[in-house]
Amino acid sequence: MRRPSFFFLWLTLSTACGGGGPSPPGSGGSPGVGGSQATGGQSAAGGTGSGGNGSGGIGSGGIAAAGGSVGTSTGGDASGGGPAGTEWLPSWATTMQLTEPDNNPPPPGLANNTLRQFVWPTVSGAQIRIQLSNERGDAPVDIAEVHIAQAKTESDPYDSLGQIDATTDAAFTFAGAPSVSIPVGETVWSDPLDFPLQEVTLTAISMLFGATVPGEVTGHPGARTMSYVASGDAVSAEALANPGTKERWYFINAIEVMAPPDAFAIALLGDSITDGYGTLNDFSRWSDFLTLALEEDPVLAGKRAVLNFGMGGNNLTTATQYQDSGLDRFARDVLGRDKIKWLIVLEGVNDITSSVQAGTITGAYQSIIDAAEAAGIEVFVSPLTPMNAQNSPVRGTMNDWIRASQNYDPGVDFDLVLRDPASPDSTLAAYKNDDLHPSKAGYQAMAESVDLTLFYP
Repeated sequence: MRRPSFFFLWLTLSTACGGGGPSPPGSGGSPGVGGSQATGGQSAAGGTGSGGNGSGGIGSGGIAAAGGSVGTSTGGDASGGGPAGTEWLPSWATTMQLTEPDNNPPPPGLANNTLRQFVWPTVSGAQIRIQLSNERGDAPVDIAEVHIAQAKTESDPYDSLGQIDATTDAAFTFAGAPSVSIPVGETVWSDPLDFPLQEVTLTAISMLFGATVPGEVTGHPGARTMSYVASGDAVSAEALANPGTKERWYFINAIEVMAPPDAFAIALLGDSITDGYGTLNDFSRWSDFLTLALEEDPVLAGKRAVLNFGMGGNNLTTATQYQDSGLDRFARDVLGRDKIKWLIVLEGVNDITSSVQAGTITGAYQSIIDAAEAAGIEVFVSPLTPMNAQNSPVRGTMNDWIRASQNYDPGVDFDLVLRDPASPDSTLAAYKNDDLHPSKAGYQAMAESVDLTLFYP
């Protein structure tokens, strides 16, 4: 299996079972013409299930209405304008929440300074656009410039952290202007930009902020890559001078590419296991290994994006102050974004450790299944992976329900992959990080177990 063109190695682990840190507020938005719809809540940092301002939970009648404010999309040319016969396809996206105060951007802060963040796109494209979110902000955010560039990879990764290949630097515009002010509760799309976005290639987004920056910051806690804040205007600088660092994404919500109409996205809805707990600056979440496998498939290469909507510490059924429920995140991130044709759901262990009963969790699954299928999205629900010392009889009940459902496929069964055959409630030693999270080898095994023919035309 081919490795990504840039492979950071760094030793830090993130926070506990929740995949660490606060999870920022609902971004979302449907990529087509016009605005995007955001739903509820804010995100939590670490720990088990959390909540948000969303309506939370499940009703007997289906998907909860998604709490919080509804964001609209402003700025930029949302309708695009690529070559005939192409459509906007999400190449990278994340699930957004309200950042906890302790996890806000580090000194020197964002006002009048530069923020550089890194992502791994999952599909290549020659024309792109970016979505930015201020959906959980308490004030507008003024952004003077937004640039994109490939990360610098020629030297040792320890010497090039935070650096870009300045020869690839390009600037986005918003309704023809280099700057944009995002109102409270809204998202924006940039104008289309000609840029050779490369799949599985570390890519930098550098943003110069104006004087107005909200105290409540929209972002995502489980970035699994380091972000950098440097003084002044350094958006085009190859290296940043004495930057502050934080393992978070802020304001960036999605990058889309113009792609053929038969290219689609696979969405992954989950908790810290999907978010990639235990990885940092390393392309080794199970979603990443799945991207590599798709890239090597002769039928699917270049035609299937992977969108990771994992959220550390997330509960499927309930929300807290900082975090939407998985049910609400599904409504926002999956139903609210075009070109998603498949959904893999792996979530529920935080509900179990929070004493949520099996019937409530299966009710959430069924609500997601019904709403997704009504939208033309095929759903695969994986049985929950081993919980080792934290195991509960509820997990067995859940997995029995999943395997008996019409939305179970043995080609997406991460429990079978990770469990120890001699002790089915335990993780195989080679795949175990802790009682809930797989090791890097476990993430790779999960991805390589997925039956890729499920995503064939």
